[in-house]
Amino acid sequence: MIGAWFRDKHGGVAIEFSILAIPFFAMIFAIIEVGYHALIQSELDRATTTIAQHISSFAHAEPTSSDYLAKGPCKDYVGSVLDCTKLRLGATEVEGRMVDFRNMIIGSSVWSLGCAGDTVIIELTYPYTELVSPIVIADVVNDNGGEYYRSRAVIRREPMFAGGSEC
Repeated sequence: MIGAWFRDKHGGVAIEFSILAIPFFAMIFAIIEVGYHALIQSELDRATTTIAQHISSFAHAEPTSSDYLAKGPCKDYVGSVLDCTKLRLGATEVEGRMVDFRNMIIGSSVWSLGCAGDTVIIELTYPYTELVSPIVIADVVNDNGGEYYRSRAVIRREPMFAGGSEC
C-alpha cells in the first residue's frame, strides 16, 4: 500500500507548480524591474553626456535650464524612453574641491554655466518610479520630498566657443 502511494502521480504536477510558482514569478518581476531601472538610468546618462558636450562647446544665454531645454536639446538629445517634460537640468560652476559637490543636489534650481575655461557640473534628474519592490540599481536621490534618478557630467567650458574670456 505504501509503494502504491509513492507511485501514484495524480496531482504531482500541481504540487510542483505550487512550490515553484512563487519563486519563478518573483524572479520574472525582478528581471523586469532591474531592466526597467537600468534602461532609464542608461538613457539619462546618455542624455546627460550629450547635453554636457553641447554646453561645453557653445555659449548659452538662456536665463534658466528650462529655457535651455525648450530650445531643442530635449527633443534632439533625449530618446523616446524619457519624457522631456519631467526632466530637470541643473548646472553649477565648481569653486573649490569637487568632493564638496558630491552630496549636493543641483536639480533645476541652479543654472550657472560659468565662463570660458571654468569647470561646471551638469546634473540631469528624472522622477523615480518604483514598480514592484524598492530595487535600486541607479543613482537615486531625494529632493523636495520626491525621488529622482540622477546623472552627472563634469565639463570644462571651451574658451574658443564659450564666449572667450568674457562672461
